Amino acid sequence: MSDASVLARCLSRLAWSPERLAREINYLCGPGTISSKAPYNWLRGSCPRRQLPHVVAKILSERLGEPVEVETIWPQHFPAGSRRAKPALPRSPDGPTPPQVSGRQLVSTAVDWLVTECPNAPSRSRGEEVTPLDLDVLGARIRQLRRLDDDRGGHLVLDWTRQDLRWARRLTAEYAYGTDVGARLHRAVAELGQLAGWLAADLGLERESRAHFLRALQAARTAGDRGLGAYIVSCMSYRAVWAGQGHDALRLIRIARKGAAEGAPGIRQALLATREARAHAALGDQASCQRALDNAAELSQYDGGEGEPWAYWLSPGVIVADAGRAWLELGRPERAEWHLWRGLEMFGDQQPRNRLLHSASLAEARLARRDVDGAATAAMGALDLAERITSLRATTRLAGLRRRLVGLDSAPARHVVQRMDHLLAPAEPPRELTTEYRAVCM
Repeated sequence: MSDASVLARCLSRLAWSPERLAREINYLCGPGTISSKAPYNWLRGSCPRRQLPHVVAKILSERLGEPVEVETIWPQHFPAGSRRAKPALPRSPDGPTPPQVSGRQLVSTAVDWLVTECPNAPSRSRGEEVTPLDLDVLGARIRQLRRLDDDRGGHLVLDWTRQDLRWARRLTAEYAYGTDVGARLHRAVAELGQLAGWLAADLGLERESRAHFLRALQAARTAGDRGLGAYIVSCMSYRAVWAGQGHDALRLIRIARKGAAEGAPGIRQALLATREARAHAALGDQASCQRALDNAAELSQYDGGEGEPWAYWLSPGVIVADAGRAWLELGRPERAEWHLWRGLEMFGDQQPRNRLLHSASLAEARLARRDVDGAATAAMGALDLAERITSLRATTRLAGLRRRLVGLDSAPARHVVQRMDHLLAPAEPPRELTTEYRAVCM
């Protein structure tokens, strides 16, 4: 295996260009640390200077959610078994890099949540008292952050959510509250943790995402909220689908559905059924996927299960469009196209990121049916939304769509590719980090 092959494979899995890797390095270490073209030399076998190999390994490990060592990227420069000490690397904006959590650990933790009795409602007698009014303010903040996630996502919203999450956890540890307020407070911690995990997953921060989900599940258990806990486990399952971990995804969503089995039928239960369908689709099991989708359609007809703040975004359009994505993954583009088109129609002008992702899926379905002009139309709809949304999922989906459109004999397709090239071109690093971070990479 050549020196460059491991790096090239990692970039391909992330759908990153060499310029994108350069941008990530400059984001972490400071603007101007390397040129945008430097990674091309690394792909040809050269090794970056000083501590940059370790920075590259850190970035790839965090984004892929698995360890990537400098010894595997540049084996001639870092022989296996070398005793050379690893340097101190820049921290993430939220502190040290979270420990790696395997899919097996996620499933084990979810099983513990499922079979363990809910504890007594939490309370604390020391410190200044947390009042219901304080929690009303916190609840309003969470709703605002969720709306920001819907509209734009990105690092800014994740940083904001991290800060509120730290503050809410501090309330649980240092302030006084009775059992009613304690249950609400821990529920708020769980909601913020779920949101942080979702935002981190959307940005490709796999380790951080898993850590947030696990702590959110613990807080939901402390609050005695089985419905919220099931939703968090379902998010863990959905993230596993994105990562191609179909077996873990199926185990997790089955645990979530069992944990929520006593809940009223309605849109929340329909969401769990749809996410089970996605797990079956990832495994290529069409019959089981169809059964789960039929169950989701039936459950969504009921009025029960609404009213939770974290479920505000659920609608029949979500269920229908996700069914379209499941059919697309199963290689049934004709069924996928109808569901995706209908779901987008039902969304109206709500949930721009979901509309972006489903528009890209609609373009994929139409390409599979050799409707190039129709695919270009759907792709244009996705691009109109992508200009104001920060999402690694969306960028990856658009990059994959671009690869399928390049070279097609269609003027609309060529126009889409031109717009994509402009949109996906590396931008300036979003912010400047401290001088000491830059020094680590020099």
